[in-house]
Amino acid sequence: MPISETYLSYQIGSTKTISEHQKQALVHEFSRSPEKAETLLSGRIRPQIAEIEGFGQVIIKHYFRGGILRHINRRTYLKIGKTRAAAEFDMLTRVRDIGINAPEPVAFASISRGLVFYHAWLVLKEVPAAETLAELARNTPERAEAILPHVSEQVRLLIRHHILHVDLHPGNVLVNADDQVFLIDFDKTKTGIKNKSGLARYYVKRWQRAVTKHGLPDFLGKMEVHD
Repeated sequence: MPISETYLSYQIGSTKTISEHQKQALVHEFSRSPEKAETLLSGRIRPQIAEIEGFGQVIIKHYFRGGILRHINRRTYLKIGKTRAAAEFDMLTRVRDIGINAPEPVAFASISRGLVFYHAWLVLKEVPAAETLAELARNTPERAEAILPHVSEQVRLLIRHHILHVDLHPGNVLVNADDQVFLIDFDKTKTGIKNKSGLARYYVKRWQRAVTKHGLPDFLGKMEVHD
């Protein structure tokens, strides 16, 4: 179970021991303004990479709202239950335990904004030399096509364990230099989905919609998730 502690008004949690120096470095990274993303299907914010002594290269994920609400309230969330970062930290730990290739979670953090709101961050080990499957399909289609069955295998594992990744698309799959695939962005993931057939249909529909919408190669839409 992760342990959370207060540091300079931040609540920082981890299953690892975080030194004073590491906490200071993390807080410094949290204060940086993230840059707008420029790559295909990579979300609104560019991944923020940092070198933290003892952790190595990490990704700092800032939580921002999507949809219409982002124009009203860009990054504050209501304090109800776990923070978004703590929930995703726990989910990453869970899916890694069942054999899903996902980035290793390092820490999560939040800071209060007023009485009932907070900002949040998640710290993840960087997947070295990785690019998204969407980028790979555009740049090296033969390699991307060969990798697609490995993505299907990962999705089938999620289905077997009744887990719904609500935003699985080729931009949320990383491929490293050894052609290993990693699923990312487990924010808002749902568990306990009993209807496996319906879950499989959702994954396929969501995936194919992203392929069509972003003009990706047709072969990428042929993800097979049924056992």
